[in-house]
Amino acid sequence: MRVSFYYAFILVAFILVTGCGSNNSSTSSVFSNLATQGSSSTSEGTEAIAESENNAATYLSLAVLALHEVNGFEAGEEFPPESKAFLAKHAHLFPATGDKVKEAQQLVDQNVQPKHINKNISKYHASMIQDKGTVLSIEEEEIPEIGTFSVLHVVNDEEDSYQVVYLGALDIYEDDTVEFVGVPTLLSGFDNVSGGYTNSIIIAGSYVGKSAN
Repeated sequence: MRVSFYYAFILVAFILVTGCGSNNSSTSSVFSNLATQGSSSTSEGTEAIAESENNAATYLSLAVLALHEVNGFEAGEEFPPESKAFLAKHAHLFPATGDKVKEAQQLVDQNVQPKHINKNISKYHASMIQDKGTVLSIEEEEIPEIGTFSVLHVVNDEEDSYQVVYLGALDIYEDDTVEFVGVPTLLSGFDNVSGGYTNSIIIAGSYVGKSAN
């Protein structure tokens, strides 16, 4: 998944940041645009790159879309604008470390559970949620010009599945019990190696830490 996620991330970043098309452009139309534009960049693209520097909302949205594609979904899914607005407003909490952890936890809507998100995620695109569970897998990837991303697959005690995208490195490993805080973005899922299918909620992670329990 590491190589696939890396290249999917780079592809999504190139498509969205250079201004070659909208989030809903098909792959064929994207490459058509590239063929006509060549390697030159537009002024719109240059402005978008400048605006995206050190922008957690932009980077996390790109990573979430890339992960969704790695899961097997077609390119062109739109990142929820409500989620992106929330991430931009609270960019200093992505990631949340030190004293900022408490600030992030204060934004958590304690009433939101996975069953609510799975029923209608659109209601919670601008919400912060909190849960804990076991890390089934974790991968770390260095993205040039951006930094390190961590992607965790976490399952809670009720077998609800999350994929948490976190901007930074973590001292977390497989089989650790963690608690996390973040924003629900997309309902996704993937085929299991041993057969079957896992539905998953992709979370833009604010905080991830080892749980005492």
